[in-house]
Amino acid sequence: MPWGRIDDRLAMSVKVRGLADPGATGLRAKKQRAEALGVWVQVLSWVSGERSDGFLTADILDLHGWDEANARLFRARYGRAPLLHRREDGEQCECMTGRTWVDDYEYLIHDYLDRNPSRSENDVHKAKAKELKNSALKAAVRARDGDVCRYCGRTCQHSDRVSDAGLTFDHVDPEVADGMSNLVVACRGCNRRKSKRTPEAAGLVLLPAPGEQPPAPAGAAPGPGPTSDLSPDPGPDPSPDPSPDIAPDPSPTLVTYPVTSTNAPAYPQTSDETSALTQVASSPGTGRAGSGTAPPTGPPRPGLPTPHRIGPPTTPRGPLHGSPYLRHGRPLPEHHAGHPPQPPDPDAPIPAEEQP
Repeated sequence: MPWGRIDDRLAMSVKVRGLADPGATGLRAKKQRAEALGVWVQVLSWVSGERSDGFLTADILDLHGWDEANARLFRARYGRAPLLHRREDGEQCECMTGRTWVDDYEYLIHDYLDRNPSRSENDVHKAKAKELKNSALKAAVRARDGDVCRYCGRTCQHSDRVSDAGLTFDHVDPEVADGMSNLVVACRGCNRRKSKRTPEAAGLVLLPAPGEQPPAPAGAAPGPGPTSDLSPDPGPDPSPDPSPDIAPDPSPTLVTYPVTSTNAPAYPQTSDETSALTQVASSPGTGRAGSGTAPPTGPPRPGLPTPHRIGPPTTPRGPLHGSPYLRHGRPLPEHHAGHPPQPPDPDAPIPAEEQP
């Protein structure tokens, strides 16, 4: 389900302290901050539920706010951006880098995508969770992989729900839901180690399924037999990502096999599965262009998209602003919080730019 994130340092943020009118102190300043912040939280809830990627319509702002409170949200103080943008200033803000303003929306919550999942990221997250509940799909994956971990090659026990040898399922590409072309059997140990990373990032190698022949070396004629069609993985695992400097598993028999197109068997699928998550081109979720946080390396992965493929997200995420679903210990942006400003001196003149 969609959700919105509020910074746990919000209460001490310079931006929140700046919601009071210049010169306001004591109870009057508290009321002004509470009023403006209450409006902001309500519109944040609407934006999250509508999955509009931070965009807001004028009628919704009018429904929850009023002129005095709204004006404080649009006002920038202490060298920080406002909490809410009008189109004329929002299109010039750095939070719109790589994005285009979606028509029919008059306002934008500043830095919404730095803290919250985009519409396309939410689509991928829901689609992956749905695949992990699809018993027919999981049975087909087990039949293809023979209950053998595709990363270390050991036989997994489906009844083992505790040890590292237990059988689990892993999305090879953490930003794609694509049925059998992106889902493999993995032992619990490899799955935990890989977490929400690509095999390359986790120091793992995707092995061929039992009965598949590895591709021939570069320059050699391709051998017979099907090849693997899988790609890097994400799974809605709430556990934190492992440290990126974890040493690779010292397995001496692993060989790097390029991943090519697949002949994996199809699995039973209903029309609901193919139409529930579409990432419609006209939706606000297409406001950014990009390939997500896990660009493929080497041969194209996972091969030709299937009709039911969802992802990768269309939201580019750099090292600073990572995906909320694929966190890697990114630092907090400086512009989200800071030391509260000192109470203004009542005898000091009010700067011209802060005069009401």
